[in-house]
Amino acid sequence: MESRPERPRRTRPDAETADALVLVKYAAALHATYQVRTLAERAMREGKRLVLLVPRGFRPANSLQLFMANNPELIHIEAR
Repeated sequence: MESRPERPRRTRPDAETADALVLVKYAAALHATYQVRTLAERAMREGKRLVLLVPRGFRPANSLQLFMANNPELIHIEAR
């Protein structure tokens, strides 16, 4: 069985401002997914913060809570 060469995985924010990367998620819960971690690392490198726009009643999963606790100034959650 031949394996194809892997293409690099990429992530893009839904919006970008001068001081933030914005990711819109319509979910009741969210984990620290590859997309969230990668965008957070990019925001840190660029001196920005990652803003997660989520619905009211949103609860971060344990993995996201831990990731946010380790990076308190990096990720901000806004409920809409």
